[in-house]
Amino acid sequence: MPLYTLVTQKGTLDQAAKARLAKQLTSFHAEYAGVPQNWVHVVFQDFPPGDGFTAGEPAPAAALTLLIRSGRSAEYKKGLLLQLWSIFQTATGAPDDQIVIGIQEVSPSQAMEMGQIMPDVAE
Repeated sequence: MPLYTLVTQKGTLDQAAKARLAKQLTSFHAEYAGVPQNWVHVVFQDFPPGDGFTAGEPAPAAALTLLIRSGRSAEYKKGLLLQLWSIFQTATGAPDDQIVIGIQEVSPSQAMEMGQIMPDVAE
């Protein structure tokens, strides 16, 4: 059920870069979490220049949000964030002050994939 949503200014990532990043995130997450690759979903959203802001000023901000099942440890999530920062920054070339990454958690009983209610996380 991992769902990655990546938001960048139009032109930051071309189609080939998006495809490479989607494969990289999929491989990384499958290995890190010990889940099949077909559980990992990646969606890109672009915004036009002038529609992104940092500190109230126009900027090509880059955001990555990851939706996962709740139940993972704080250390697991910290390690995940550190790796995602590196992957995302390398792909976008964005400076630290233009990147934001967040993990959102949902109870397994409130999520479905492949027509099934998600099981609890087994750590």
